[in-house]
Amino acid sequence: MKRKQLIEKKSGKVLNLILNNKTLISETGQAGKVKTTEKTFPSLEEAEKTFTKKEWEALKKGFVVNNGNAKTGEPILHTFIGGGYTGCLSFQQTPKGIYVYKSAEDTDYLVLIDNSGDILKEIALPARLAWSIEPRMETNSMILDIDHFIFEYRIETNSFHNLADKKRDQTSFVSVSKTTTAFATLGNIYITDNQNNVLHTISYDTETINGTTPFCGKLSEDGKLLAFHNKTGEIQIIDTANGKLIKKISADFQMIEKMEFADNNNLLVVQEKYGTWGMRYFDVSGNKEIKIGGIEIPEYTKTVNSFCFNADQSKLVLVQRTNAHVFDFNAKKLLHSFGIEHTVKTCTIKFAGDKLGVKTDYGCFSIYNI
Repeated sequence: MKRKQLIEKKSGKVLNLILNNKTLISETGQAGKVKTTEKTFPSLEEAEKTFTKKEWEALKKGFVVNNGNAKTGEPILHTFIGGGYTGCLSFQQTPKGIYVYKSAEDTDYLVLIDNSGDILKEIALPARLAWSIEPRMETNSMILDIDHFIFEYRIETNSFHNLADKKRDQTSFVSVSKTTTAFATLGNIYITDNQNNVLHTISYDTETINGTTPFCGKLSEDGKLLAFHNKTGEIQIIDTANGKLIKKISADFQMIEKMEFADNNNLLVVQEKYGTWGMRYFDVSGNKEIKIGGIEIPEYTKTVNSFCFNADQSKLVLVQRTNAHVFDFNAKKLLHSFGIEHTVKTCTIKFAGDKLGVKTDYGCFSIYNI
């Protein structure tokens, strides 16, 4: 039996959806006073599709799913944020709440919600398309790549500050560690401290392959290393203390979508775009690619659309289209898999505490118990 409860908090209206084999039961009304309808479908598949459709229709009307008793792989929260280009699905948890990117007709916003999905604030962005949001909690701020403009958003003053030239570029990234921030735009990588003092500037060039530019950057958690990718088959490892190149990692990959340092900066975890479309692992100290057999999607195709670690990197989540696979990264084994609801083809994932936050291309923001 499958069951979901949705609540419209302003009115107190409740929608209970219950799927019992091929029979869908809907209970609507105020808590304690509901109207019940029941329909049996020819097949379980048709009943499940109608269940999902009714849930989605309610979410778009302002209902939310709150399930504090969610089992592993189940949603604790579903709320409809709406709007957004499918490749632009950023969000970030902070002590103030979760900031979720939203695109509207004339203006883009950061929508601040709490863990129950209640909207606390909507903040108009200074430009459209917030590609990524990185927290800088030491200064109670966030660093944003907003359509290749680099901004700091200061939470307490609710203000945006442009950190680079006001001109727009076609290549950019932002990455934040505990003590260091790195961002790229207009042909330069800037390495700064938490007060935005520029420590080093590194120039770069780009190449375009079939209309796409390889471009990606990521700081290690301690801020000592920067991995930078702007050429096919190559990753530069840069010492942030002096801005100098330490080494280049070369392999047969094409373009990189995302990178993360792990294992005390000895391992670089890479998601390849094009080529294998999967995960690649590089021994940084040995400057070579390695295989990690236990970290592999249990499907025929090994394509990965997104990945993320939890805070202590004990868990790694890989997403393939609408399915998430959770691994014990220390033991290098699969723990469990589950379906990501209310998504068409793609989503962004990021840990929110010990839970998994998800923003889908349908405009749904969710938190899953993993």
